[in-house]
Amino acid sequence: MAVPVRLYTMPISHYCVSAERMLALKGIRYDPVRVPYHDKRELLRETGQDYVPALRWGRTVVPWKEIPAFLEQRQPLPPLFPPGLAGEAALLQNWAHQVLEERVWRAVVTRVGGSLSDELERWVFEEMQTRARGPWHVLKAREPEFRKEMEEHLGMVERILEGREWILGQPSVADCGVFGAISPLVAAGGAVPARFRRLRQWQARVARLGR
Repeated sequence: MAVPVRLYTMPISHYCVSAERMLALKGIRYDPVRVPYHDKRELLRETGQDYVPALRWGRTVVPWKEIPAFLEQRQPLPPLFPPGLAGEAALLQNWAHQVLEERVWRAVVTRVGGSLSDELERWVFEEMQTRARGPWHVLKAREPEFRKEMEEHLGMVERILEGREWILGQPSVADCGVFGAISPLVAAGGAVPARFRRLRQWQARVARLGR
């Protein structure tokens, strides 16, 4: 009998989108449980933590940072960290989450609210982001600057993909991380600029993992 697998997730979270792609790469079937931005009660009740993504594998709760290693242990193939490239995969995943995602997020943060489910969730989102990042009108005014910086970083990934279909030549945690880092752009109703042809083709391949 298969162990029930649940992923507590949020569409606007790059870590959540990355975890979804890891499960897809592994071919692991799971039930997604959407966590509202402003209401973590079910998440706390079921996992004991207030941060997403959270993976529940049977009775085992896996915090977000431990998901890649846990999946590798439970289902080694196909690998998230390919032999001989494990260090590069981990490095690029970390760069995606710590550097690329922030460049994308700043460029689209004032537009993400439209993807949320109701007015209260949108209000809480804007309030929390304002506290963390400053006045909403200033963020809007700086969007051209933020977008330019985002596109410079997207261009780095475009160059990595020259002559290859995957970031490290085969699907890995690096692809999942970079895909997640770009996901706020999609959540905000945007798209990777057409001039990044290789990046757009790669994005479509990652989206098809597990299908």
